[in-house]
Amino acid sequence: MAKQATVLNFDDTYVEQPFLRGSDMEWIDLRNINGTNLMCEKETLFKIQAKLQARNEKGITFFGSGNYHYVTYLLLKEIQTPFHLVLFDHHSDMLPSLDAFLISCGSWVLDSLNHIPLLQKVFLIGVHEKWKKYIPEKYNDKVHVYSDSEIMDWKTFFWELKAYPVYISIDKDVLHPLEAMTAWDHGHVKLKELVEVMIEISTKSRIIGIDVGGEYPYRLTDSYSYHVREAIRKNEFANQVIFKTARKCLTAS
Repeated sequence: MAKQATVLNFDDTYVEQPFLRGSDMEWIDLRNINGTNLMCEKETLFKIQAKLQARNEKGITFFGSGNYHYVTYLLLKEIQTPFHLVLFDHHSDMLPSLDAFLISCGSWVLDSLNHIPLLQKVFLIGVHEKWKKYIPEKYNDKVHVYSDSEIMDWKTFFWELKAYPVYISIDKDVLHPLEAMTAWDHGHVKLKELVEVMIEISTKSRIIGIDVGGEYPYRLTDSYSYHVREAIRKNEFANQVIFKTARKCLTAS
């Protein structure tokens, strides 16, 4: 059976989401790789990369908690043609790395701009206003920011996407807390708005990949926690909606 998406299992975050446990999902077990939470040494990153290269499905990827969003850097490196990145995220993820040998969930976009020449432009959608100041001035021409207070202005960037294929990355912390729950502070984007923009992008440009993350941390001891169960319920529903939209977008492209 052909797999419909790749699920990266860093810490069992997805084990309580039956939708992603189906036989049509390709699971990559990364639990035995140490030193991956929040930040990752370059040597460890190579181990993750080797695991990813063995996968069969490369269209849609679920990367788990936002703590592992740096995996998108590896997914972008696989692209063999000039492209744009559209990132839905409450944060810019453009902070300088603490060390030249580290990549983190807060630095991966900057690392991508610095080390992936085929990446043409980055469109940050739903970012909080305060994160704009952390974007280096030298990238003013390559990074376009649309904050969560500028939803009505988002469609102004669509015309810029036509020149190159688009990769979409989604951290669910961009969504309102009523629609998803993560371990980070949240934006105010509605799930309906997010998928509508995804669909609109697919009509303007060819989408070459989509990844989704921003799960709430889960441990077996949390099984009876109402708060955790509610987080899982919201996140699984959001994942299902985004997944269905992603499949349509990839087919349309």
